[in-house]
Amino acid sequence: MPARAGARRHAVSPSPFHRGPAAARGRLLERAAQLAVLERAVREVADGGSATVLVHGRPGTGRSAVLAEAAALARRAGLRVFGAPARPAGSRGPAAAGDVPGSPLAVLADDAGDPSPPEQAASLRDGAERRPLLRVVTGTGPAVPGADAPARYALALRPLSAHAVRTLLAEAYGPDAAEPLVATAVAATGGLPAVLCATLRRLPAPPPDPGTFAALADQVGRHHLRSTLAGASPRAVALAGATAVAAGDFSFDQVCELAGVLPPDRTRARADLEATGLLGDAAGHPRLYDPVVAGRVIGLMDDNRRRELHERAARLALRDGLPEPVLGRLAARTRLTGHWVPGALYAAGAHARRSGDDATAVAYLERAADRGAAGGLRTGIRLELAKAQLSLRPEAADRVLRQILARATGPQRSAARLFAADLLTLRGGGDDVARLCAAAAAETGSAAERRSLLGLGELALGTGSAGPVTSPGGLRSDGLSWEGDAAGASAAAWGHCLTGRGIDRARRLATAVLTRPEDGLFAPRLVAARVLAVTEDAAPAREGLRRIEAEARRRSVGPAAGRALLELAELALRTGAPDEAAERLAEAVAEVPRQHWHPHVLPRLAALEALAALESGRPDLAESALARVPPDRQGRSLGRAFLHFAHHVLALHSGHTADETAHLDECGRILPALGCANPAVLPWRPLLTAAQTSAGRRAAARLPVRTLAALRAWGAPGPIGAAHLWAGLTGTGPTALLHLRTAAGLLAGTAHRDLHAQAVAELAAALLDAGRPAEARRLLDEAAALGRAAGARPVPRAGELRARFAGLPRASRARLSPARLRVALLAAQGRSNRAIAEELSVSLRTVELHLTHAYRALGIGGRADLAVMLGRA
Repeated sequence: MPARAGARRHAVSPSPFHRGPAAARGRLLERAAQLAVLERAVREVADGGSATVLVHGRPGTGRSAVLAEAAALARRAGLRVFGAPARPAGSRGPAAAGDVPGSPLAVLADDAGDPSPPEQAASLRDGAERRPLLRVVTGTGPAVPGADAPARYALALRPLSAHAVRTLLAEAYGPDAAEPLVATAVAATGGLPAVLCATLRRLPAPPPDPGTFAALADQVGRHHLRSTLAGASPRAVALAGATAVAAGDFSFDQVCELAGVLPPDRTRARADLEATGLLGDAAGHPRLYDPVVAGRVIGLMDDNRRRELHERAARLALRDGLPEPVLGRLAARTRLTGHWVPGALYAAGAHARRSGDDATAVAYLERAADRGAAGGLRTGIRLELAKAQLSLRPEAADRVLRQILARATGPQRSAARLFAADLLTLRGGGDDVARLCAAAAAETGSAAERRSLLGLGELALGTGSAGPVTSPGGLRSDGLSWEGDAAGASAAAWGHCLTGRGIDRARRLATAVLTRPEDGLFAPRLVAARVLAVTEDAAPAREGLRRIEAEARRRSVGPAAGRALLELAELALRTGAPDEAAERLAEAVAEVPRQHWHPHVLPRLAALEALAALESGRPDLAESALARVPPDRQGRSLGRAFLHFAHHVLALHSGHTADETAHLDECGRILPALGCANPAVLPWRPLLTAAQTSAGRRAAARLPVRTLAALRAWGAPGPIGAAHLWAGLTGTGPTALLHLRTAAGLLAGTAHRDLHAQAVAELAAALLDAGRPAEARRLLDEAAALGRAAGARPVPRAGELRARFAGLPRASRARLSPARLRVALLAAQGRSNRAIAEELSVSLRTVELHLTHAYRALGIGGRADLAVMLGRA
């Protein structure tokens, strides 16, 4: 190999794209593989060979930057460069000297244009065929026009990834300031290096807000697009505009007709458009490669041209029978008022909502409502508009649902009225919703619809703000029964829950609602599942809620899915799974953002978050959750009662006796006003966690007798057993022992196996304190077995008790004199008093006196406990 050629090859630098300012490097980020190919091609030519490199990619992907880097590589290797663009900032290496006969050449052509001025082109023609030649040509596609030599290498350039966009933003503004801009930058620039780098040059530090960045990026993108179209033929420009308006819904011939391109010119016009790189891959129904680019193409038109093109497209679609959503999409950009326009806009809005684009759906549906829709179509538009607004502006959705409930009349509007009443009820209910349901029921001629509306009104009243609910007998004031009506049955079951009477009837009604064929109403089934949670039927409640969640997601009813997750969270909290409760609550907030929850429900959400955090040992998280919803002394709803209850439990944890009393009093004021006499409606388990803390023990008062009486009247063993456990934990002496023994008996055989294990362990501790160590030892072993079977967290105080039992023998023996210890140890082995007297050669009376003093010193009642207290001899 000649020395000169070897020197040229050695001069090629391996990583040129790591040099230069960020705006210059931006076009070469994530181009390491392509630059390595260029280096290889340059080496081949420097060593006496020839190579052709085709660089293709859409406009803005950095073709010119790669071409400039190829020129820099060629110069550093000693090649004479023709048609080279300006070297990128920061590139190094000497410029090529004058032409040396036989030296290698590099010919670079941007978009297959003329690579050199006329005088250079003549020199190239004179000697190119006798020299090693590197040819680098760029274009929009793999088949680059003008690249007549066979391609040795083909480089495909693509937009930058989000990681590369983040890197450039971090270099411009710093990592912390860049992160909030990443999603905006990717969406606004499409990852095109040309657009992103130009935007960064115009927006130096300090970092802009996302809106400012997006606006400038759109301006830069339009300028870049205008430059791309500047060199295209008028036919291609017209075809680009028509393709952007058609958005892939028209055939190629229809797009050409819309653009005014005659049949003889259509093939050439398409080729011209493809040469710009703007056309996507769809062959039969052309579209531009990116919706953002399509929007910018439309934005480059003046208002009259834009409106005229959309009107022509709408009439063409109507003439050729295109689907209604396509008609509606086009009509939305016009002032057309034909009889078909409202229906087409409605179809477009419904299609957008089913596709998950609620913002576009709202825009179409609001236009449909303004274009003269009437009758059933107007009701349908309102209903679809409310569904779309639920995820964006729930208060606006509530207003539309109220209009449907108040104004929709006629049998064909029945489904819309019921859906509106159902959504308003599950969203939060309240007095006003109940009144609207009653008014709608009075106007309908359908007995079935009337029953459902009345039932939903009762649910809205009973689970919303305040007021009486269906009487426990299940009959309404107008004589209509709940039979065959899910809403009425659910209201009757909830009425039993609130009054704390008729647990079996509440269970039957709720089970019937959850197992009956689905009638499309969510609120009755959600309340029925909540009833089963209060009746301690966790398995069917959980199964029903999961079915509701799946159906709500399938029907795109976010509030119903969020409420199902909220009920699942409370159910998990009731069954001793705080971690699962926290997960379900996080999913609920992800499904329905916190600011979109109804004021009647938001306090309950915060309360459950706080109670789950307390159960997991995180009072700091509980305090922050409760701080999101300040207590309202005037509020009167179940949600507010939940909030005060959570504040009460937090106060027990922290030992703030005054707050504990105030919040408990407030909770006790709200619940009776709502007709709630059943303490089991509240998630009671976190109280037990509070009672285990020293602060909770000091602050807790004696369990009110009326609370225990109310729980017994309801009859669910879990809450009753938990109440006795609470009383035993916070009490002392024989009364506490009695409560703990009752709790252990009630919780045996229930689903609360962890609470049963805790009650048995606490009973063991109380018996040990009462001087009955043998029975305590047996119960401690039983509690350990129950805890292992429950598979839950460790049984509270079990470790402490085991340590106490382990230290008993040494401490007990130290309390006895040597003579009494000898007698007690023999008695612990099971010896009779007479046998002990004979072995120790003392009188029977002496043995009896020694044992009596030993029992008194050890605090036990008889010789049965000696083995545990003293251990084996």
